[in-house]
Amino acid sequence: MIVDIDGVLALAHSEKQDATATWKKTFGHHPLVAFVDHGQAGSGEPVAALLRPGNAGSNTASDHITTTQLAMAQLPKHLRRGL
Repeated sequence: MIVDIDGVLALAHSEKQDATATWKKTFGHHPLVAFVDHGQAGSGEPVAALLRPGNAGSNTASDHITTTQLAMAQLPKHLRRGL
């Protein structure tokens, strides 16, 4: 089982809580989302998301750790390794 963590830009057209200017000169959020890959026959299933301000860094280790912990908590115990 593979857990893929990826950041995406979510644009906001009005002032929402924690929405800020993004690095692409837009306005919104920069959440980290974790997906479980079910192999070639399946598609990614979202298991966790961490809502972050639009100016959040792409390589913020603490945010990646938090998102990983949230994602791992969604997996059955027999599929968790190294915890």
